[in-house]
Amino acid sequence: MENIHFSDNIPARGRKLHLQTHTLDEESKIVSTLFDGGRVLARDETGYEPNLPKTILKETVQQFHQERIQAIEILYVISARVKTVRHPVSLFKLGRQYLRWNLIDEAISEFELAIDYNPNMGEAYIQLGEAYLRRGGFTEAIETLKKGLQVTPGYPDLWLKLGAALGKTGNFNQALAAVKKAQKINPEYSDAYFLHARLLLSCISDDSGKKVETDLPTAKNTIKASLSQAVSLSPRFRTPLLEEALRRLNQGQLKESGNLLDRLGEKLNPEMDLNFHDLFYLNYMYGEKGRHPAAVDAYVSQLERLLKKHARYADLHNMMGIGYLMKCRELFFRSLQHFRTAVEINPDYQQAKRNLKLAENDGKGLLILLRALLK
Repeated sequence: MENIHFSDNIPARGRKLHLQTHTLDEESKIVSTLFDGGRVLARDETGYEPNLPKTILKETVQQFHQERIQAIEILYVISARVKTVRHPVSLFKLGRQYLRWNLIDEAISEFELAIDYNPNMGEAYIQLGEAYLRRGGFTEAIETLKKGLQVTPGYPDLWLKLGAALGKTGNFNQALAAVKKAQKINPEYSDAYFLHARLLLSCISDDSGKKVETDLPTAKNTIKASLSQAVSLSPRFRTPLLEEALRRLNQGQLKESGNLLDRLGEKLNPEMDLNFHDLFYLNYMYGEKGRHPAAVDAYVSQLERLLKKHARYADLHNMMGIGYLMKCRELFFRSLQHFRTAVEINPDYQQAKRNLKLAENDGKGLLILLRALLK
């Protein structure tokens, strides 16, 4: 079957963004690639059923393409609106969406504003540090992450990101100390064990003289133990790449083993992809169609599916609680309309008039509650 292909320019504050979406039939994948003036910024992909009829596949690819165009375009529209309300949570979520597409300058701008408005937002320091790392600003990243730790010292993700940033500069002793701090705060942090192994492997294979004082056999055993712990805590590390990296490590091919772990780190999916939550939140708060019942229903349905797989994930339950209140808001407005219709049909219908008055007065509490939760 001939590959299906869509291509469009995306207007974005002077950037020359261009999105190409096509199928990889041999892998049954749909791939979208974002370019900026010919330079690849990011890729997004999904799978499809191999035996899908071509007409349906073409519709699926076009929908995937259009959804990504809309997701990028809406960021620039929402950005202008968010800056007028000075809302750090929205700025943070917006910055994370920019970062998803490697729109680094835009992401940094949003994260810096979020921190200006809420200096205690630990997550914003992490994401700002990540943005600097992607731009090659290692010193800026380290300074940002250290500032974050001054206000939220008990946040393991900040320590882990600091360890990664320090590792980029070859400061392996400090990097390992930061990662161990993350492990101490959260002993079940699988990513911390993986990074610990990768940093230690860099130490014993580095030629710059910045090695950690440890003998090779002990270091190799520690690396294997850390990788084993990462796998036991999260099955996503159990991959052929990890097995090959361990084989190379046992053979003394240290740099080759490290390269394989780097490839694994790049391919590794997060424990849970909550990208859809940020997009929904931004559209709900600032988009034109975000509060449409269909959008809310789709959001809640996605949360319900995730909860079946991750029943002990506290963030999902918190999101679901807010999602159900959003549905309540929609049902509340529907009920108001029915009370009003009843009174229009029969102006002397006292019970309907009473119900309408009570709903209009007391229902404000629900709207105030939802507004407070979303802030």
